[in-house]
Amino acid sequence: MSHTTISIKEKTKKELKKLQEAYRTKSMDGLLKILIVQAKKKYIDEDSKDFKVRLKERNLTLEDIRKSGKEIRKEILQEKCLID
Repeated sequence: MSHTTISIKEKTKKELKKLQEAYRTKSMDGLLKILIVQAKKKYIDEDSKDFKVRLKERNLTLEDIRKSGKEIRKEILQEKCLID
């Protein structure tokens, strides 16, 4: 496993140390992994909200999307003669 050194300001290091204690991680790498996962979840949540807003603008629901997906899958299976 390789390691990389990064340069951060002392104030940032102190904040990271506080977070490391709060999350009870053994290493800074462990803390950064947690923070990365949280950032990804936040990004996905924001995308999900945007998606729901756009569905509403088009007067669609998630159920509409599921139904159309099910119909499309059924058509594909019928075209491939996998179902009647």
